[in-house]
Amino acid sequence: MRLRDTIFSAWAQVRHRVVAHNTLGYGIHSPYLFNIARALLPSKEPYYAFEKIEAYRHELLRSEQVVHVDDFGTGRSGNRRVRDIARLTLKPSRESQLLMRLAVMGGAKEMVELGTCLGVSSAYLASVGKDAHLTTFEGASEVASIAQKGWKKLGIMNIDCIIGNLDETLADFKPEHPLDLAFLDANHTYEATVRYFRQLLPYAGKKSIFVLDDIHYSRGMDRAWKEIVAMPEVSATMDLGVMGLVFFDKNFEKKTYYIRL
Repeated sequence: MRLRDTIFSAWAQVRHRVVAHNTLGYGIHSPYLFNIARALLPSKEPYYAFEKIEAYRHELLRSEQVVHVDDFGTGRSGNRRVRDIARLTLKPSRESQLLMRLAVMGGAKEMVELGTCLGVSSAYLASVGKDAHLTTFEGASEVASIAQKGWKKLGIMNIDCIIGNLDETLADFKPEHPLDLAFLDANHTYEATVRYFRQLLPYAGKKSIFVLDDIHYSRGMDRAWKEIVAMPEVSATMDLGVMGLVFFDKNFEKKTYYIRL
């Protein structure tokens, strides 16, 4: 992460804390969105899968295994220890668990994730139920192999992992049903984020939720988030500071709600 991005991200988080005044759902007229803001986001209730997936996370954070990473986003490829990848890239527990809470609430069956990494977020999403299906994309084959071994150990069998440069592999993705949930956590640049969102947009339905990670990671990501919020296909959005939630139901007021996790 470049120094100017670090400074921008820190400033953006301070800005978010100032404007995020409606954590308890005040001002949200939709009962569905109100429930997300009032009950789901603040929830600390443990779900059945949390303990075993967090045990897997801790294994990764202790692993001395070295893998080769093909980073198509930054171009900085090379050998890295699994523990270092885990420390730098895994989402915090609460944010990973939020993905599962959203999927459970929406009864998600068809899901996609851009950016598998070591497979922790994938495990949370796929643990929604055996009738759910997750397609996840990862550029680094050796990293994806670690994730696949982890899912097997966790007994998770409902994930298809597509390996390769996302700029090429996503073009062939054509789900049979509208996406219930999409998690975008891949190339953190303005151009790539907007492009990936537009590629998934045709598969968004009325009840879909798209989750974008690191929306204020840099000026480019901040710009991408603002452009997505303004798209005519998008209705309500929730800015959680570290990630953004995008909704498509036209019955929702087109408005961004700023909420603290």
